[in-house]
Amino acid sequence: MAKKSILGRRAELPSLGQTCPALSHWFASGLGEEILSQQLALAQPLVEGMFGYHLMQAGVTDAVDFAACSRINHRFRLSACPEQESAALVEFEQLPLPSESIDVVLLHHLLDFASHPHQVLREAARVLIPGGQMLLIGFNPFSLLGLSRLLFSGSAYQRGNQLRAARVADWMNLLDLQANTLERGFFRLPLQQRELLAKTVWMERLGARWRLPWGGFYIIVARKEVARMRTIKINWRGEQKPRLTAVPSSTRVAARGQHRKR
Repeated sequence: MAKKSILGRRAELPSLGQTCPALSHWFASGLGEEILSQQLALAQPLVEGMFGYHLMQAGVTDAVDFAACSRINHRFRLSACPEQESAALVEFEQLPLPSESIDVVLLHHLLDFASHPHQVLREAARVLIPGGQMLLIGFNPFSLLGLSRLLFSGSAYQRGNQLRAARVADWMNLLDLQANTLERGFFRLPLQQRELLAKTVWMERLGARWRLPWGGFYIIVARKEVARMRTIKINWRGEQKPRLTAVPSSTRVAARGQHRKR
């Protein structure tokens, strides 16, 4: 499927199954390992606070287990790449899971490299239970790392979607997912050499201290909201019959109701 970048260029985006082996190789490089270590450090406290019965983890590499610190007993991996031996092979555009069956969903860079990122997010939201939580990790196009992905295309991680955190949050809102946490990481130069990366650690401290918006990656935590039901006081002397009404718990549902009243 042809994709359009920020500059309007169109390029053929390969499937996740074709991309994952090269991405796994890139995440084993000096730059990839540094990014993974920062993602794990930021994600661990968030995952530890998530509870439930079933946890689904899906990503483009199995180099890091983001669910290892989870208190949930039933944890499993899904992948579009057969090289990930510890994961079940699936198509993320059509997950083989029943609706509202998973308590926690972890998505690691799936939207960045999926041919149909919105459909992947829709399927992940479908299998999430009401009140369940989703943790999503993606590359930030408005960063030094994102700029290198936009200008160059030699590496696997540089060929993919350019999705802003705000755009992903808007997609989540349409799927009744309320984003409530946003973390950013990797503020330094995207250098492959570990020695040069170590010399730019001051950029990391500065970006984290001031919570600057141009971190190389973002982590979004969202909760699936549903409409709650409440009873209305019954007026036995009136002509109106008792009824139930839905109280929207998300801004999207509330706005839609106000529009219809007009």
